[in-house]
Parts: sequence; structure tokens; C-alpha cells
Amino acid sequence: MKDVLLYMVCKAVDPAKHDADLLEAAMAGAGTKDTALVRRIIMVHWNRDRLQQCKGAYRHYYKQDLAQRIKKETSGDYEKLMVACVSP
Repeated sequence: MKDVLLYMVCKAVDPAKHDADLLEAAMAGAGTKDTALVRRIIMVHWNRDRLQQCKGAYRHYYKQDLAQRIKKETSGDYEKLMVACVSP
């Protein structure tokens, strides 16, 4: 219950940072969590304002561009698709 409440509060307080944190969590550590990464990129992709805010928050908190981070974690057509989803 505590985790759910913290999740809801974080999303309500700063939605852009929350999205950036979820994307980083999908790419952090050993191996990329592909299903989570695809789901989270598509989630922000559908709303251009949300995507731009997420990219800004990612750059601010993680000190790197979201597209560049995705390129480091993926390859091939998968990389091209994920980068295209977050690029203008």
C-alpha cells in the first residue's frame, strides 16, 4: 500500500519527473527491460506536450538526452523505432 501511495504522490507532484524516472528505471542496471521501455515510451509519445516535458525532465535530472540514452541501450530497428518515437 505504501508503494502505491508514493507512486501516486510522485506522479501528482511532478508528472514529467515521474515519466523520466520510469524510463530510466526501464534502462537502468544490467540489461534493458524491453517491455517496460516500449510501454513507457509509447505512453508519453501519444501526448506531444507530455513527451516534451518528459524529455526536459530527463535532461534535467539525468544530465543526458533521452534519445541518446535510448541509443545506448538498444540497437537495430528496435533502436530506430524507439528513437523515432521520442524525436520530433
